[in-house]
Amino acid sequence: MAVACGDGFTIFLTEQGDVWACGRNKDGQLGLGTDVHQLLPSHVGGRKVFSGESLVMVATREKHTAGVAKDGALWSWGDGHFGQLGHGDRKPRQRPQRLGKERFGGSPAVMVAC
Repeated sequence: MAVACGDGFTIFLTEQGDVWACGRNKDGQLGLGTDVHQLLPSHVGGRKVFSGESLVMVATREKHTAGVAKDGALWSWGDGHFGQLGHGDRKPRQRPQRLGKERFGGSPAVMVAC
C-alpha cells in the first residue's frame, strides 16, 4: 500500500489500484463527490472510477490530489483555484477527473508529485 498525506487528509492506494481517503475535505481533495470530512477511510474507487485502469501512484498537496494510472493517464481532483489540476480552468473537482496522454502529446506519465 502507498500512502500520501496532504494538509489534514490522507490518500491510500492499495496494491490492486483502489483509492481510499480520509480527513479534511473542504475542497473535494478526498475525491468522494462531496466536501464532507471523513473520520475513517472511505472508498474513492478503483477500475470503475478510473476508466478501467488502476492507479499505480498518488501524490497530494495542501488541497488537491493527483494520480497516475497504469496506462499513463493522469488523474486529479480537489482545489483547482490556481489551475493546478490541469483541466484548463480554476474549478474544484470533487471526483477524480482524467487528464489523458493526448494532452501531453501522447506521452504517458511515469510519476506524479504535487
